[in-house]
Amino acid sequence: MLKTTRAEFDALTPVGQALARPEVPESLTAANERLRDTAEARWPFEPQRLLEAAREATGLDDFGDDYFREALDQLCASIQNELDLSPVGRRNLHGQILDHLVQRLRFVDLWKRQPEILDEPIEAPIIIVGLPRSGTTFLQQLLAADERLRPIPFWENLAPLPAHDPAIRPPEDAPLIAQAEANVEGLRRTAPGLLALHQLGAEDPEEEIYLLGPAFATTVYEWVYMVPGFASWFAKADHRAGYRFFRQVLQTLQWMRGGRRRFLLKAPQHMEQLVPLLEAFPDAVIVETVRDPLTAASSLANLCCYGQRLRTERPDPLAAGVASEAIVSRLVQSYIRDRDLPFVDARFVTVPFADLMREPVALAERVLTAAGLDLTDETRAEMQRYLDANEGKERAPVDYGPADFGIDIPRLRDRFQGYYARFGLSPDPKFAA
Repeated sequence: MLKTTRAEFDALTPVGQALARPEVPESLTAANERLRDTAEARWPFEPQRLLEAAREATGLDDFGDDYFREALDQLCASIQNELDLSPVGRRNLHGQILDHLVQRLRFVDLWKRQPEILDEPIEAPIIIVGLPRSGTTFLQQLLAADERLRPIPFWENLAPLPAHDPAIRPPEDAPLIAQAEANVEGLRRTAPGLLALHQLGAEDPEEEIYLLGPAFATTVYEWVYMVPGFASWFAKADHRAGYRFFRQVLQTLQWMRGGRRRFLLKAPQHMEQLVPLLEAFPDAVIVETVRDPLTAASSLANLCCYGQRLRTERPDPLAAGVASEAIVSRLVQSYIRDRDLPFVDARFVTVPFADLMREPVALAERVLTAAGLDLTDETRAEMQRYLDANEGKERAPVDYGPADFGIDIPRLRDRFQGYYARFGLSPDPKFAA
């Protein structure tokens, strides 16, 4: 997927070879052929042209604070210089960036017309921060059984604002839900294994990396497309303004759709943005799920490499391994750096993965108690219903490992020593060097 890297096919493991030369649906092949001659001209990654396209699409021209412009410039340069996109991948990535710019224009316009939105209280959200494959999705969906909590469903992450004027309440959300259902169905046709690797439903809770998109304070581009230049810039940048914008987005969702329930959020990217996160939400309850980070590195590499078939015609497992090592290392090292800073009002709850799998309701109750909530009989029954339904779901077999992506186990073990020590973790024996 990167222009500068090409894994030698014969040197890959059998799993790596299957990922590097995947079987793809004929419809995807045909779409790439149909768009091949026009894709570059139709979907350029030029900041000024993207900004102008967003203005033309909305009739609006105020993007608000221009801090996001550096992120847009860096992202476009990284895409142009580093990515080997297929025509379909180019179209989809261009559309995603444009959509985030359109959303930004519409949010800023709404706030100017309805300034009371920014007075909406966001009180003590529960925010799950943990590595991929450490139980974050499971715990979020378990806690979502409590009707006092308000997760962000996938459809609202993708399209938080209705097609009509969002000042008109209540919004018409049915088309947005249908759009997300079509999105999931499209993935089911073109990359069915992706849904086995990452559970996704239009109305299921989903991590808010898409909602951070209009602020350009999101890792969604880095995690999905692998853009090392942008990733390097992102890791060093100050994202406090982006997280303030994200808080305003949540205020808008609450104002539009009502309820004033406590937000239940979740995203691994928050591990390296703990300071911006807690500046935006100083009274948050932070739920930290902990597990051997090598599980996260392998899982993220597999998910990223599998998804590359939708974005490039030359997936590269080794490049996915390099990117995943870098991402997980950043998350771990940043979290250890910031975890014990004096956040006055925040509360932290540690949830070991093994304990969560063994006693999920007890762990959920621990989280609710830390948030000042009791576990009601109704919520306990809903949680049990979720567990019973989840028990029967088919799960994708884990038939990959670090070696399939060139991940160096001893090197990562050394990088993660501080994390193991901080949370009393023992390295998972299945990742023997």
